[in-house]
Amino acid sequence: MAFQTRVLRDGEWVTETVNLQAALKASAAPQLASEPVQQPPVCGILTHTIVESPVVRWVLPVRLRSSTHNDIAFIGEHFLQISQLGRDGQVHDVLRKSDFGFRIRNAAVLGDSLEHGLDDDPLGVAVKSEPTSSPLSPGAHGIFDGLRSRSLPPQLLVLMLESCQLLFIFVRERPDQTLEFVITTYENPRLLPYLGYQLSVDPSSRYMAAGSPEGLFVVYELEALSDLNKQYAEHGSIEPIKSIRIRTVSGALHQLEFLHPRAEDDYHIILLLVVARRERSRGPPASRMATYEWELGDDLQIAFAEERTGTRLPKEHRLPLLLIPIKFKSAFFAVSHSHIGVVKYALSGAPEFESLPTQPPPRTPQHHGVDEPLWVAWARPFRRKKYFEKTDIIYLAREDGAIIHIEIDAAELLPSVTNVGCLGANIDTAFTTAYDIFSDVLIIGGESGPGGIWKLAPRQDIQRVSSLPNWSPVIDMTTTNEYSSWHPSEAGLQLAQPRSMTQRRNAMRRQDGIFSASGRGLTGSVVQWRWGIQARIGLDIETGEPIRQAWTFTTHQANERVLYGLLALPHSSVVLRFSESLDQVDAVPPEDTPFDLASRTLHAIQVSDSIVQVTERSINVATPTASSRCHIGEILGIPDAAAESAFSIGHTVVFSTHTAPVSRLHVMTAEGIEFSLVGSWDARGEVTCVLIFSVSNKSFIAAGSMYNGVPWISIYSTTGQEIVSGPISTSQAEEGGSAELEALTSIFVAHQSADQVDLVLGTRCGSLITARISDQTPDNLTWNAEVIGVARVDIFPTSVPYTGSSTAFACCDNKLVLLSNFSTQDCNFHSKHYVWPTDLSDPQMPCPPIHSIHRITQNLSGQDGHTSLLILAGSRLLLADFGPHIGNVPRSIPVGGTPSRIIFSQTLNCLVVAIIIDDRPTLRFIDPDSGSTISVATDKDRREVEFISGLGRYGDRVFGLHEWLYKKDGKVFPFILVTTQRGELIIVSTEKLHARSADGESRVLRYWTRYKKRLPGEVYSITADAEGLIYCVHKTLHWEVLDLAERKLKPVKQFLLDSPAISLRVSKGKIFALTALHSLEVIDYQSTEDMSMELVHGDQISRRGVHMIDIGDPTEGHGQWPLTLVSDQVGVIAGLWAPLGQRDREFEVVFEAMLPSSVRRFVRARSRPPWLVDNTQRRYGTLPSSPDGSEILGVSLDGSLHQISLLGIELWRLLLMIQTLAQTKAGITSLDTLQVDNRVDILDLELQPTPKITHIDGDLLKRCLKLRILERLLGSDDVFFVYCYHLDAIGGGTYTVGFKHEGEVRRRERYFELGYEIIKFLVAPAL
Repeated sequence: MAFQTRVLRDGEWVTETVNLQAALKASAAPQLASEPVQQPPVCGILTHTIVESPVVRWVLPVRLRSSTHNDIAFIGEHFLQISQLGRDGQVHDVLRKSDFGFRIRNAAVLGDSLEHGLDDDPLGVAVKSEPTSSPLSPGAHGIFDGLRSRSLPPQLLVLMLESCQLLFIFVRERPDQTLEFVITTYENPRLLPYLGYQLSVDPSSRYMAAGSPEGLFVVYELEALSDLNKQYAEHGSIEPIKSIRIRTVSGALHQLEFLHPRAEDDYHIILLLVVARRERSRGPPASRMATYEWELGDDLQIAFAEERTGTRLPKEHRLPLLLIPIKFKSAFFAVSHSHIGVVKYALSGAPEFESLPTQPPPRTPQHHGVDEPLWVAWARPFRRKKYFEKTDIIYLAREDGAIIHIEIDAAELLPSVTNVGCLGANIDTAFTTAYDIFSDVLIIGGESGPGGIWKLAPRQDIQRVSSLPNWSPVIDMTTTNEYSSWHPSEAGLQLAQPRSMTQRRNAMRRQDGIFSASGRGLTGSVVQWRWGIQARIGLDIETGEPIRQAWTFTTHQANERVLYGLLALPHSSVVLRFSESLDQVDAVPPEDTPFDLASRTLHAIQVSDSIVQVTERSINVATPTASSRCHIGEILGIPDAAAESAFSIGHTVVFSTHTAPVSRLHVMTAEGIEFSLVGSWDARGEVTCVLIFSVSNKSFIAAGSMYNGVPWISIYSTTGQEIVSGPISTSQAEEGGSAELEALTSIFVAHQSADQVDLVLGTRCGSLITARISDQTPDNLTWNAEVIGVARVDIFPTSVPYTGSSTAFACCDNKLVLLSNFSTQDCNFHSKHYVWPTDLSDPQMPCPPIHSIHRITQNLSGQDGHTSLLILAGSRLLLADFGPHIGNVPRSIPVGGTPSRIIFSQTLNCLVVAIIIDDRPTLRFIDPDSGSTISVATDKDRREVEFISGLGRYGDRVFGLHEWLYKKDGKVFPFILVTTQRGELIIVSTEKLHARSADGESRVLRYWTRYKKRLPGEVYSITADAEGLIYCVHKTLHWEVLDLAERKLKPVKQFLLDSPAISLRVSKGKIFALTALHSLEVIDYQSTEDMSMELVHGDQISRRGVHMIDIGDPTEGHGQWPLTLVSDQVGVIAGLWAPLGQRDREFEVVFEAMLPSSVRRFVRARSRPPWLVDNTQRRYGTLPSSPDGSEILGVSLDGSLHQISLLGIELWRLLLMIQTLAQTKAGITSLDTLQVDNRVDILDLELQPTPKITHIDGDLLKRCLKLRILERLLGSDDVFFVYCYHLDAIGGGTYTVGFKHEGEVRRRERYFELGYEIIKFLVAPAL
């Protein structure tokens, strides 16, 4: 007799047929001890936003500093960016705020937006004053302290938050000349639903109205700006609101706008409402236009005592898209779906609607929809006040980029319409005009693609002058990480090697690139995400010959400042003269310059009006009145002597020569313009770099050399006396993070004081060295090294000689790194950021291979805080300018269509992108370095075609894109798997071709359809295992295996899911299927012998899944990891633990987190630069996110990028206490956290996590760090005791060793310093 039963085989339950006698014998046999049931890991999760969404909702010209600053406010849902519009048409960042705690619902400007110095009248804001008010003139120069009284700027910015808070904002200057926002908050009486959906300011800036579509609005009576100026002058603060009135209406409030009164009735206030309501039980809703009128100073309770019935709107304007007030006769434009009308006599009870006598522009190629494009925004340009007395002008913008210019006269209200043209970009509500002397400036924030700035000069076509980056919407994302999944082989590799070796190997790996499929239509692109500082290229010259180094200097000629460049070529030098506008460059003939151009320049410096050039053969001095030349061979008495390295500070020059077998150092000083030799001596080893620095008015020589195969630092007096000398030993190098150091390449002063000097040095092996030499211990040389790359490191100072600026530049791996925030405590640069040169005319330009730079002392852009650079990249010479802003510097690679899917092929070393062009899907293979398309579509007979077989059908879409590496007979065959909405499954083959181009040989990939299959439904997702393919057609999961004999796929098994699987992966013989409506399911597709699959694990709740990824490190607990990170459509991410081996058991939810926006794609990337790699490994109780040290990132549709980190239990308890206290005691709100559970006792020393409380909001911690509020939150003794207990528990107390031996005051300081250090580490961007 036999029966079926479940038995445990290899750690998993399987169904087997068992003989009765065998079962009885097995039951009688002695039982072995059972293995303990595996339990899920215990951890917390920290999320924080590292790249904010670039989506701009409003663009407003607003003078928040003074009348002299042409400021533009860019406002998104979460941020406020103040930028200044320069004369070059570029916007330069001024100040940013993104920690409001609530979403921004609407924005408006208080003050006269038309007063920008266009008239000869005194500067001031045109306000309507009551009889008792004195017409003061606020804001001519903004706010200042000291001898002059405080004054408000001309305008204020008003923000309405989702919390119903009104913020009145302006910008002022601190005593240290930095800028800050000054914010006055007004709390509305109660939380009104959707208040601020409509927001309008009266032309007098004395009233403001906020509406809600729920059928209510609030009118605010505001103080006169002159009175606000008085308040600020006397008290340093303002209270803008005098009174408010809340009024309900019968129906839905559709539009709300203030109208302009007659010029002679400036006391007259007119509020226009459009209300939609159902007036018949079975009829369609009707829209009515109602007006409320009152006079300045009237009681609002009386003015809004009764609801106005209003006038019914005509059918064509039933639901107007826009209401645009006209400056005359209380008229306005009503802009609807297909009509634009002028509404006259709005106050008479019988308004007249007259349509514009023109046809709208035809739809543009930027339009994405089926219906006609909609008008979405309007703006009024800047004109003289007298001009506006007779004529009003409006720019009206359509969503597909079309712009029309409407001009209307005051007498007859007759409109004149001019078609401006198409801007070549999509437009949303972020549209405005800005002030310029000679032209109208149009600014758009961009919708589904980049925005930009355009200028429209009289009698000329509209011209684009700059671009505003916008990488949303992000449809898909990929990285160049070689592990596309949580790979068991990499886990074994990590377990077999010590952690220090893993860190060192990770440091030598190339930083992964991050690419996204962004935008749609003609503006669709593949965007490379790069973190650092953007340097805008103003001039790009191809010299045709490699440039080794360059210097700049300025001269005064005929009261004109002229910029010159001195270039060091391989065997000669060149002098260039730049034009005043920096758009032209001319080479100066050798006979017209006093410099030695026949030899290579080693160093040059300008001190006042004197310029010193040191070449391989001579030392040259040039002044406005004289020049001199000193030949090195003559001075040394060696005719063929040549300098190898040199440095000068003007009156003193040091250079080295090499005569086998020694190097010699030579010092020369100047008397007037003539140099003479002071001393020469043998150096220790072979000199590779030299430096002159001064301490206490004494000059010293620093030399880097190779001595007995070891890099060596020596300090000499100018006469050759050795003061300090020491090696950079290998043992110390290992402690500093580098296995072996090579020769020094450059040396400069990072910081100096009266008794010590700190040096920064570059090496040939990618290490950056900082060394300290102190008078206190002159024989002791201390230093440390860190890896910033793999190639040669060259250091370039910001000034020579040292002037107190502890900032420098480093070139390594063909990239430029800004070194800043030097710490004298640990002798290290705490801040390092890549500098990315960008070119407006070529958005897909890769970063040029930078090998040298020179900082130009002159600020070429004229913007405060900006730095100008002369950048050398091979034979290219670039003039660039960068500011202090650090963030994402996107590189946009246009693809000419809408990208829908993107992957990176490790085998082909290229990006594979699915694109929709003219509503037809296709593939494109893109080189990630050059950005060029390298693919050619062919048929099987190698004939070039437009689309491969299976693609190119109208209306079809690519749903699945996957790389399949099929292995056979020790060979790997790469295929690209494609699935579509119309049921196509396509296996794509590729072949490398060789082609020649103007730049030399380039690679081309031929791709064609190897195999295709038509399926009866949408193929939502696809993946592969070693034997075949797994894909989902509608709700059915298919497993098909490749039959080598017949060369086709044969069906093996099927499984019916509850809803379509939108993401698939295979792990440990199981299929992990993330479904659209029923969360994650784990299916066993191999253990069963029949044609079926078996569901072995499911979620406890139904989640609307979006994407998934594995997270965790196996070294943290065998069998416990990984967790599966799942995102859903409402912004929740959950960490699910699958109890593999325990069939029919549901997932364990380890943690849950709420984000401001849903994560569309998770990616795994080693995204940190080399100098941060070692800092990611297990510091402060954090847990690794992956076996190879990669970070887990999540991107949302709006373009925001989130970093996800795992926390140990001790660290989680500490951060939960800080987070809870910040919310309850400091009132810091957060968009990212779930509801605070008041039942959780944060003072419980052994608090155990539950999924609902495991989330730590890193954005909230950033605000705590910025405000430095730990002392205020943790000041009480009982809370501070728990705080110290948790810090002592992290790392077994290694971080608090010695704290208890300090005095009480110092002990508290050190605990708080450690807390800030931990938060700073956790919220540092992993880019």
